[in-house]
Amino acid sequence: MAVSKSGGTLRDLQLALQLKIEELRQRDALIDELELELDAKDDLIRQLQVELDKHRGASQREDTTSAGESEVQTQAASAEPQRTKRQAISAEPTALDPSQLTDVPLTSYCKSKESCELIQRALMNNDYMKHLEDRQILTIVDCMYPTSVAKGCCVIQEGDVGSTVYVLEEGTVEVTKQGKKVCTMGPGKVFGELAVLYNCTRTASVTALTDIKLWGIDRHGFQTIMMRTGLIKHSQYTDFLRSIPSFQSLTEDVVSKVADVLEETFYRDGEYIIRQGATGDTFFIISEGQVKVSQQLSASEEEVTEKTLCKGNWFGEQALIG
Repeated sequence: MAVSKSGGTLRDLQLALQLKIEELRQRDALIDELELELDAKDDLIRQLQVELDKHRGASQREDTTSAGESEVQTQAASAEPQRTKRQAISAEPTALDPSQLTDVPLTSYCKSKESCELIQRALMNNDYMKHLEDRQILTIVDCMYPTSVAKGCCVIQEGDVGSTVYVLEEGTVEVTKQGKKVCTMGPGKVFGELAVLYNCTRTASVTALTDIKLWGIDRHGFQTIMMRTGLIKHSQYTDFLRSIPSFQSLTEDVVSKVADVLEETFYRDGEYIIRQGATGDTFFIISEGQVKVSQQLSASEEEVTEKTLCKGNWFGEQALIG
């Protein structure tokens, strides 16, 4: 029996990611202010250069060659290339049609059972990845490719634009930030995850202390998996909600928001979902199976079955409004 409840592992990941996004945006705002100051100083330098050239031209007016040279210098100063503007980091839209994602190819790489288990454990122990759904993690494991790095080589360079997340299977690496050692990591560790979660520069350097073996997945592959599984699931939840008569009067926006916070949970036959008297904070909608609703009027009496609920029925709404 499957029951959907409020929560949402994708939402958990989005919230964790949003905190990092906000930090990066604050940094962007500060850099933008500094760039405005630099632009103003650049303009002042160009104006001073023009004035300097004018004075040079006035003092050497009788020398036509010098005057011509001054004119060329003035033109050259005004034609100096502008500083390249830093591109601000911004979140990318993810509201794609799930049907478009089914045609995006994903490449699988052969792995031993031990390697699969190591990668899966590493992802589930990572603060950013542990909120992913099981099927997302399994797909990521399947699509990670092998790579090796020799001792002393840099795997990740601080400040570079990153596009790959790694899981270390063999060997040891050292993590440094601004030239200072942060830590060392061994097999079963994830690093470089911010590069696939958000398009930002590397925040630290990672160097191989020994010959190492890694499994990696690039940002494009990771996002394809996330969007494909997440949006397809959202589409399935939306279709499920629309199939329930009581939800058909709701607007598309409301149905979409409800679908966004649904989380599928499975219960075995005979297992309690809600216990009488317990504090509740979850609203349930039955997607498969049946649920028996019973009540015990007193401690000395047995439970009395009041009704049986099936697909499309819901319960627990009083916990949300009571």
